[in-house]
Amino acid sequence: MSALRRLAGSVRVRIAGAVVLIFGIMLSGAAIGLVRQVQAELINDVQVRNLAVTQAVSDALSSGRVSPEVLVNTPAQFEAEMAGRSDLAMLREGITDSYISAEGPAVEQLDPTATVWDRLRRLMDSRPTTPLFGKPLPADVSSDRFAVSRAVVQTPTGGLTITVASPLDGIRRTVRSVSNSLGVAVPLMIVLVGAMTWFMTGRALRPVEAITLRANEITGSTLDERVPETASDDEIGDLARTMNRMLDRLERSADHQRRFMSDASHELRSPVASIKTQLETALIDPATTDWERVARTVLAEDERLEFLVTDLLALSRIEEGRARVVVDVDLDEVIFEQTARPQRVPIDRSGVGAGRVQAVYGEMASVVRNLLDNGVRHANHQVKVSLASVGSTLVRMSIEDDGPGVAIDDREKVFERFARLQEGRSRDAGGSGLGLALTRRIVESYGGRVFIETSSLGGASFVVELPTIP
Repeated sequence: MSALRRLAGSVRVRIAGAVVLIFGIMLSGAAIGLVRQVQAELINDVQVRNLAVTQAVSDALSSGRVSPEVLVNTPAQFEAEMAGRSDLAMLREGITDSYISAEGPAVEQLDPTATVWDRLRRLMDSRPTTPLFGKPLPADVSSDRFAVSRAVVQTPTGGLTITVASPLDGIRRTVRSVSNSLGVAVPLMIVLVGAMTWFMTGRALRPVEAITLRANEITGSTLDERVPETASDDEIGDLARTMNRMLDRLERSADHQRRFMSDASHELRSPVASIKTQLETALIDPATTDWERVARTVLAEDERLEFLVTDLLALSRIEEGRARVVVDVDLDEVIFEQTARPQRVPIDRSGVGAGRVQAVYGEMASVVRNLLDNGVRHANHQVKVSLASVGSTLVRMSIEDDGPGVAIDDREKVFERFARLQEGRSRDAGGSGLGLALTRRIVESYGGRVFIETSSLGGASFVVELPTIP
């Protein structure tokens, strides 16, 4: 039952059903219209012919080309008497296919051979009628059975109304034949179109089925697989290529996450292992151990572990896109607060001006602290911090050092997670490798950017540009 429901709700069934329904309605409407049009055209042709016959009788009577007495003869007698008269061709055709009669006050002049009783009956009749050519009108000349035309003609003995009635039996047979033919052809065409639509839709959706099957087979451990792509440059081809590009991004993201987890595990394990080693060594001979030195070492490793965990949590919150409450932050105050800490080298703050942004205060403090610690770590003799507004839209902060600098090829690499250049691989000089990555993510989350230039002091200049408050 579920398979039937799924089949009934499939795109293939819906498209085929819609096409059959629309095509069926349109074709049926066209067939009905065609039948009615054929019927109307055939009836119109008969009526036009009746008018021509009526006009021919009128002309023959009014012009005197035919004597009135001849019109009451039988068709054979009329043909014999009017043989060779080409001007009476339409009248001869009317005699064969139609019923013609005349009525009016002068109708008795058409049949001088009528008996006294015939004339008396016509006089008593309110509408005296004489059938012409020996073919009296049927009793029922309703419009659904006959096409009737009438014309008034003036004769020397008075006015007459000529009536021509042609039976519609032949037209009804023709219309019925057309209707029966269409009654077979229309359903057959609808079925044929439905079958073609079903076949073509299935053929068009076959690549989608292949994509679906392959996508169902792809798991977190097989992100290197790809869905099949078609050679056609259509929507299905775009879908396959889009899915493969998505799988490329997922694979890169998964690889990045695996590397991140591996690096994070290594970085977290290092201080833990160091603390364990210090304590195990001290406990071998607790009586002679310098416990104050051990405590300072363990505390330093604990602080390093705390900073690492804090950076990991901050980076995770930013990448998850959690909502943050921003306030107006004076960057100059953040800089003065962070540079007030004791540092290995002197810090020049003479270039710090005013600058205000909307951000989380703690995140701005993290940006300044990370860049400042990085500059102090690589500086030889001094670090310089500056802050200034650039126009009315940006605030620019730079932290320069006189250290070895950063090669142009490495200026993007240093912002990757756990990235440390070769000259900074030692534990004391290298840091955790998360500070600059966290800095870039924080700055970019506020619509800013961070990049590296060559410092006027000879080393590296880390520049941060953020939108300022108008």
